[in-house]
Amino acid sequence: MKLSVALGLREKLEKSHKNMVDDMSAKFKNKQGLFMGVRKTFEAKPDHPDQPEKRQFQNVSSTVDEQIQWLTKHSEDYLTTVLSIEKTNAQNVCAELVVDGQSWGKYTTLELLRLKGIMDGKLRDMVQNLPIRPETVIWNKTQDPVFSGREIYEAPIEKGETKTTLKRTVIVEDPHIKDSPNRPPVTQNIDTPVVTGSYTTQDFSGAITNRERAEMEVRYDKLYKAIIAALEEANGAEVEQSDLGKKFLNYVF
Repeated sequence: MKLSVALGLREKLEKSHKNMVDDMSAKFKNKQGLFMGVRKTFEAKPDHPDQPEKRQFQNVSSTVDEQIQWLTKHSEDYLTTVLSIEKTNAQNVCAELVVDGQSWGKYTTLELLRLKGIMDGKLRDMVQNLPIRPETVIWNKTQDPVFSGREIYEAPIEKGETKTTLKRTVIVEDPHIKDSPNRPPVTQNIDTPVVTGSYTTQDFSGAITNRERAEMEVRYDKLYKAIIAALEEANGAEVEQSDLGKKFLNYVF
């Protein structure tokens, strides 16, 4: 690709990437219900009416894994373009980038500065707000065929019974009725609890664990610190003096 083409693409790619990261950050921060699902069943007992409103299935709309894969796929063109521009413009002032003890190779100062700027932006906020599964629940990778091939976890099934109370009024025997024939009858309210049906509830989640998010944040910080270290090494290079400013002043003034 020619530098002119890359420069022409940069503005569009930067805007698209910013919008994508902003959108994901908002999803992770404000719409964690997007990553949760539930299945509720109900079966009425004999001689009791059905209650279909107690049945529910809510699919898990998305998972953190799916969102991250989308971000990775659609960020590649942007990062390749802008970092290639910086590499072309950097006049080969390079430093080795060592991340967690592993060398990634040599990169120019402008590449490193551009990546540092990207990591200083909304991307950090997005990582810090990745949805996590509640730690008060024991989650297991679901085998439910509805969620086949997706990173979705299930909570234990909760089972229970629905109950109601049958109320009736009966006339009780009055031992004094013979002495007072005109006495009003004595009544008594009787409440009988009955089981009307059985139900189950099971929650599903496409979120990640608190540990997984913490490990991602650690990797993010390790890379950030490695970039800072590489920039310090690169900035130790001798500056090549430019006479363009002097010629500009002499010509204009």
